[in-house]
Amino acid sequence: MLNKIFSLVVIVVFFLCGCKRAEQQTEEQNTDSNLVELNSIQMKQITTDTVKMQEERTNLGLSGKVTFDLDYLSPVYSFVSGNVMKVGVSQGDYVSKGQTLAVLKSADVSNYEGQYAVAQGQLKTAKRNLDIANELYKTKVYSEKDVMQAQNDYKVAQAALQTVQTYLKTYKVSGNDTNATYTIISPIDGYVVSKSVSENMNVRADNTSPLFTISYLKTVWVQANVYENDIPQIAVGDSVDITTVAYPDKKIKGTISKIANMLDSSANTMQARIVVNNSDGLLKAGMFATVNVDLDKHKTALAVPKEALVFYDNDYYVMVSKDNSKFEKRQISIEGTNETEAYVSKGLKPGEVVVCKNSLYVYGQ
Repeated sequence: MLNKIFSLVVIVVFFLCGCKRAEQQTEEQNTDSNLVELNSIQMKQITTDTVKMQEERTNLGLSGKVTFDLDYLSPVYSFVSGNVMKVGVSQGDYVSKGQTLAVLKSADVSNYEGQYAVAQGQLKTAKRNLDIANELYKTKVYSEKDVMQAQNDYKVAQAALQTVQTYLKTYKVSGNDTNATYTIISPIDGYVVSKSVSENMNVRADNTSPLFTISYLKTVWVQANVYENDIPQIAVGDSVDITTVAYPDKKIKGTISKIANMLDSSANTMQARIVVNNSDGLLKAGMFATVNVDLDKHKTALAVPKEALVFYDNDYYVMVSKDNSKFEKRQISIEGTNETEAYVSKGLKPGEVVVCKNSLYVYGQ
């Protein structure tokens, strides 16, 4: 019986020893699987860089849209009703302040001109009556009361004419045009960015939609959408780089000039406005844009070149140099990036050397 027990103990000991050796072999294999060794030819295809501490500057990517500069956007309405006789411009045309945009035939203008003619006639009559009253007062035919009445009638006629003249000036009607036409002019220098009128079209003075919209396109706005969790990261004065689908290789510099005080409930975003110099005319209203905000976090962090990162299976890796030709696959955690660097929160130490050029190639060996 004792012999059987002794034999069983020996078997168990050997079994446990064998398992331990197997585990050690597995660990060694796992360690070895993270090491990559390059030959001399492969080494010439890569470059390396040293992990270092530096001030963290990251980018916040936002989506945006190019819009008109509303500080230089002028909608143009008709102050009278009428029929459009002529349209002198097309959408996209450049116009100068005071340039004719359209001409209307208007019964309203005819009415205003009639009021002006009546007011002029009444003033002439009142002036003649005043002159007569003064002459007759000298011959004692008119009393002082009669003269005062004539003077009052003259002042009333003057005021009536001035009222009509002010009305005509406000609505930009000359008062001397017997053709009853009304000219719509551009209030500013700029481009016709919208036009909703054509010849023989009837327009109304109470129309709430502008007939033309004129914009000064030398500056435009880019409205960037900021998600609620990103609001604390941005501020007025932050520098941004803007790219568009039309010009993906062109970076346009700008600065956040205003941040809205409320969120768009439908999109759960808040808008940040960037005023952009558009003297070259490349940006058009309605273009979609990508806005990268340069964030200075005022702290230092471990930095590696962005090209050193390998993204695989939802994790980031770098290839860390172990000696002249051996490199270790190292999983890392990053807390932010900018155009050239990634900031590492876990997995690396200052002074370690990582592969930059062709890091993905080395990772795949």
